Amino acid sequence: MRKVTILIIVLVCCLGFCKAQQDQIRFTNVEVDSNGYVNLEWAYNRYHTYIFNLFSYRSILERKNSATGLYDTIYSSISFTNPWAFIDSNVNALTDSIKYRLTAICITVNYDRFIRTDSTTTILPTVHNMQNQSQYAYVSWNNQYPQGGTYTVFRKMPNTVWTTVGTTQQTHYQDTINNSICNDTIYYKVHYNANTYIDSSNPDRSLQLVSKSPPKGAWFTDPNPTTPCTLDVVTVDTATQNIVLSWQASPDPDIMGYFICQGSPCMALDTVWGQNNTTYTCTTRSSDSINSFRIYAFDSCFSASALTDPYNNIVLGMNARHCTRDIDFSWNEYINMPGNVAQYTLYLKYDNAPFRAVANEPATSRGLTYTIPAGVRQVKAYIKASNTGNTKSALSNIKTFDMMTVDTADFIYTLGVSVDEPGEALEVKILTDTHFAATGYNLYRRSDVGSFQRVRQIPPSANPVIDVVDNDVDLSSHRYTYYISVWDECELLEKTSKRVAQIYATLSSDNGVNTISWTPYDGEGNLVGYNLLQKTESDPSWRPLANTQSCSVTDNTAQYGRVWYRVEAEYTNPQNSRRCTALSQIVEYHGKPTVWLPNVFTPKRDNNNRFLPKTMFVKTEGYTMRIYNRFGLLVFETDDINQPWDGKYKGKLVPSGCYVYMIQYIGDDNYSQILTGTVTVLK
Repeated sequence: MRKVTILIIVLVCCLGFCKAQQDQIRFTNVEVDSNGYVNLEWAYNRYHTYIFNLFSYRSILERKNSATGLYDTIYSSISFTNPWAFIDSNVNALTDSIKYRLTAICITVNYDRFIRTDSTTTILPTVHNMQNQSQYAYVSWNNQYPQGGTYTVFRKMPNTVWTTVGTTQQTHYQDTINNSICNDTIYYKVHYNANTYIDSSNPDRSLQLVSKSPPKGAWFTDPNPTTPCTLDVVTVDTATQNIVLSWQASPDPDIMGYFICQGSPCMALDTVWGQNNTTYTCTTRSSDSINSFRIYAFDSCFSASALTDPYNNIVLGMNARHCTRDIDFSWNEYINMPGNVAQYTLYLKYDNAPFRAVANEPATSRGLTYTIPAGVRQVKAYIKASNTGNTKSALSNIKTFDMMTVDTADFIYTLGVSVDEPGEALEVKILTDTHFAATGYNLYRRSDVGSFQRVRQIPPSANPVIDVVDNDVDLSSHRYTYYISVWDECELLEKTSKRVAQIYATLSSDNGVNTISWTPYDGEGNLVGYNLLQKTESDPSWRPLANTQSCSVTDNTAQYGRVWYRVEAEYTNPQNSRRCTALSQIVEYHGKPTVWLPNVFTPKRDNNNRFLPKTMFVKTEGYTMRIYNRFGLLVFETDDINQPWDGKYKGKLVPSGCYVYMIQYIGDDNYSQILTGTVTVLK
């Protein structure tokens, strides 16, 4: 009896749960694929799973027959899965809206109970191009799901991906298309999302319904005229000197780009793609020429706007007045500046200094004359046009002018400075540019380390090599340096040669060994080497003693007698590589003072009939010779170094015998000497 009672209680509970949970089964996904097939999913609340483990549970899926208006069973399942899924491939939901009904059956022992749980319809949108304009699309669909859900509208533009455009709880949506489309299709699809609450006392237990429509599209085109862009400025890039155009974008949303044209008639020059690309660098037209430009926008249908007004670059011209530092600047009018041109500003750059504004001119001005300061070698210039308020500006091309463009000598050299043969003057060798019609040359000289003074004006010559002799020098005490200069044809700039000094030789002697040293060759040619030249009393011709690259030579070949030295530098002409020479002053070596005397002479014979000392390095001044007999009588006296004793006293020959001489002299070294000795007279 107790077992029967328990079984009855369990059956009653099961029936109670089946009834209480009659709304547990719900559609969770209704999606139309690209073939028109419908993907269906439904589910139950997992909270009551243990009930269904005890008893059988079956679901039936039905589709409404459009011909009969009745539902046909298309799927029945007794499997215990969660969720259930079914693909209905026997329909075309791309063209028709399909309605479904879901029935759940809870089966207990000897008891069946039918529970109708849910129904749904596929979403089928339609798309209309409102008023045949590309800016608006009207999307509507058939389903009206229970309140609380939301429709999300997606859009796919040509060559783009799907994007969300809006949400609504209505069954229609108006879309504004920011980018107009020219002769192409825009697609839309609609998704529905809603949470269906099963137990109002437990709102967290819910099943979500998602329904997705197939895509639908409509043909769009843009019948509206294209709005022109607005001019900005034409300027020049100061770094590249390329012309740069700029403009304000056309406000039309479907602008594809801009056409650039040039000249009159306006010939196509280039295309700039993109609505917001509003600058263009022109590399095919020179900024040194006036170029007129116009621009028009085109949309996705390649419908062109009206042309803008023409606008042009500014071209600066420069003309220097001959033999002055005045430059005439000129420029063309800049037209169609936004806000109108208020002034033109001239900017100048001197040599390596930065650009700076030097003059402001009114809008009506087309040129001015400006004086360039002395010492400036190169001038660069450009003009800037500015509008009222200085909010817009345009630059011209940059012009360059070398103040050295007047005719001048290509070169001028002081090749070398040479001492003349007597050793009294300096010869300066000059190499000039005969292609330049010079009015003359200036020779500058300084003594030792003093300041340079102009010492000679030299007339021009047809011979490129000019030899100048400077006699106003003291070679025994000073070393001289020279340079030559020539003015350009306007006498604005003086071109100078390198400073060139003479070769200055010195001599030192130690125990009869002579060391000759000299200053290096200082000229504009390339040194080949040095020759040390020497001459003596016995050989008065200059002969080479040594050839060297150094500036010093030691000579121990002439310890006695007088020896003269000078240095010859050999160098090449920088214009034609011919050999040239430059000579130093002469330095002299004096040997030890020497007096040689015979010890016997014969007055009556033809040979050796005089008594005359031979001297070397002895001065004629301060010389005396006296002859005494054995009694101390003075028999001869002279102060002439060249006068001999002929062996006579008061006109008569002295007797044969031995006589004493005493000679006093001063050597070239300025020391006084006395020589005494005897000489024998033989008859």
